[in-house]
Amino acid sequence: MTELPDRLTFNLATILTFGAFAALVLNAMFGPLAALTFMVCGLLLIVNNPHRSLDSLRRWWFVLLLPAYCMLTALWSQYPSNSLRYGVQLMFTAVVAVIITGRLSTATLMRMMFIVYGIGVLASILVGKTGAGGAWLGVFGSKNAFAAHIAVFVLIAVAVAADRNSHWVLRLAGIAGALASGPLLILAQSAGATLMVVPCLGIILLTLLTTRLPGTQKLFVLVMLGIVAAALVLLVIVAGDTLLAEVLEGSGKDPTLTGRTDLWATGLSYIAERPLQGLGYRSFWVIGFAPAEELWAMFDVPAGAGFNFHNTYISNAVEIGLIGLSMQIVLIYGGAILMAAYTFARPNAANALLLALQVLMILRSFIEVEVFFEFSIRSIMGIATFIYAAAGLLALRRQAAHAQRQTPKGLMSHARIPARPRPYPHADL
Repeated sequence: MTELPDRLTFNLATILTFGAFAALVLNAMFGPLAALTFMVCGLLLIVNNPHRSLDSLRRWWFVLLLPAYCMLTALWSQYPSNSLRYGVQLMFTAVVAVIITGRLSTATLMRMMFIVYGIGVLASILVGKTGAGGAWLGVFGSKNAFAAHIAVFVLIAVAVAADRNSHWVLRLAGIAGALASGPLLILAQSAGATLMVVPCLGIILLTLLTTRLPGTQKLFVLVMLGIVAAALVLLVIVAGDTLLAEVLEGSGKDPTLTGRTDLWATGLSYIAERPLQGLGYRSFWVIGFAPAEELWAMFDVPAGAGFNFHNTYISNAVEIGLIGLSMQIVLIYGGAILMAAYTFARPNAANALLLALQVLMILRSFIEVEVFFEFSIRSIMGIATFIYAAAGLLALRRQAAHAQRQTPKGLMSHARIPARPRPYPHADL
């Protein structure tokens, strides 16, 4: 392993993870080789250190229950071969996500993602193109994909720029990336991406500000943030539809989210028919299935073009039912809650970034479907965030218990024996 100043490390696991992430993030550039590149890098990562791979899978086996259930839906799926095949691919993707958390620190992952997403941004600036409506598409073929890429990149860039442990060259690049992201988001003409990235940026900045505060003041800030979050949730519940419609109308967008409300109504009707088990994993948007063909025709989308219900909960409940959806909600929201607790305990740039990305996933889940799919970078990050947070909290708990056991009792209670802290799974946890 080669180690450079400021904890910038390179080893085989990092290189293989870089290759796997690049294939998924830059899939428009890799083309048909994207899935193959990911599988090759993922498989090499698994077999590179089988002992550590097996140990990670043994510790976090329960996160694999979701892909296992997706495979199980082949028993009642109307397209069992689809459910089994895509379920196996989702299992492989989840296994790779689990193993990454055992091989890379959160800081290394953050810096690696900055490079991968930065390549996409540079390529979009140099050789990108404009769509029919005037929106910038970059190298991603659609303005939504480009806007989603920039939204993630700006969060990573800000986190890297604010990370005092990163090399100064990387921090300067982070500042440049953050400054360039604003105009690129405007060029993408995506009001939703712009709105959603603002609170996520706030999470990163507030987290880094709390590093200078004592425990009581951090707790006060946390309580205030909780009150503000509760107020925002209440506002969204009461007037969310009205506010969103006004914002979309003001930006020249369709207030019905391009007919998504009609899609949602259709999805809810299928959920009502088979609420618990669903139709089967990846068994609705199939060429030849009459309801899917009807929706493709209704929205003037070519059959098999990857259309969806534009709502994570509705879309996934249609296929894997409320049972499978419950597993997904545990990973999505459980990861956010655990990472929020861990970021409060150990506020740093990497933890703040993972929390912000998880919150961005939650915000986008109401109008897009990003998880859980095979060969999906957002699915990998959702699983990884859950594991990183849980592993960090467990390490803190073990360290506190070990320190307490080292404290003398009775006549020697005045003495203090330095505790030998148990190491974290990673240096940056």
